[in-house]
Amino acid sequence: MHYRMRLMVSALGIGLLCGTALTTARASSLYDFYAAYNQGDYAGAAAIVEPLARKGNAEAQYQMASMFERGKAFNKDLAAAVKWYSAAAEQGHPLAQMHLAYAHEWGQGVEKNYFQAVKWYRKAALQKNAFAAYEIATLLYRGKGADRDPVMAAVMAHLAEDNGWKDAAEFREKIEAGLSNEQREHAEALFAQCLKSDYQYCQ
Repeated sequence: MHYRMRLMVSALGIGLLCGTALTTARASSLYDFYAAYNQGDYAGAAAIVEPLARKGNAEAQYQMASMFERGKAFNKDLAAAVKWYSAAAEQGHPLAQMHLAYAHEWGQGVEKNYFQAVKWYRKAALQKNAFAAYEIATLLYRGKGADRDPVMAAVMAHLAEDNGWKDAAEFREKIEAGLSNEQREHAEALFAQCLKSDYQYCQ
């Protein structure tokens, strides 16, 4: 499972602001962080990003979490990574939500909790994160963290496929093969509703 996460996200998501609204000063500081990190100056990068993270900047919090997860500038500390991912996720940062869900699914830095994994994967999936949509599809299909729901699993797999996750089409076909005609029609209607509402109504 871990290889899928590594394929989904580059080392730190360098340069990705994820739609976060930043003041010019904060943006400039983050660009300085990216520059320092890309040059291998992890201590310098941490010195730039940590004050921003402590002031509540979601992108900075996400980057702090990533550095703790990978042992860059700080000793590798998965519990600290979860703390910072949580802070950013609560502010709606989709990659932080995805990483937080993954940590709960696999018990990395936090006790394994499928309910929390489903919760955070769902939030990231509804921000068009393909990996999160695929993962929640697998959990709903298996009945992990929520009642088994093959119809919604098919919808989420279809969303993952629509957003470019390469394994999603095959998985969706597997799920749909076990559905009745009525269930397949319901899944198709839910998927269409989700797209039409720009992911506002996906349940």
